Amino acid sequence: MFREIWEEREHCCEVCGVYLPHFDHWSFSHCLSKGAYGKFRLLKENIILMCRQHHIQYDNGSTINDPKFKWVLEKKEKLKQKYYGVED
Repeated sequence: MFREIWEEREHCCEVCGVYLPHFDHWSFSHCLSKGAYGKFRLLKENIILMCRQHHIQYDNGSTINDPKFKWVLEKKEKLKQKYYGVED
């Protein structure tokens, strides 16, 4: 699935736009965590391409006041609704 995402999307961080030169685990960030939302672990919609810096920032939870992550946090809320069957 990760290879498919890599082939389908531009190789750039979806937060800052920096080019991602290599296919590696740092390039793929789960919007909803794998542990808490296991059934969305392999859902392409739940994967965001990110540079290492933004992947770490997102995983550490230090994105709440960062405007670059506003759309990611909105997507996270929509995915939570989908996960729990509360879609609009």
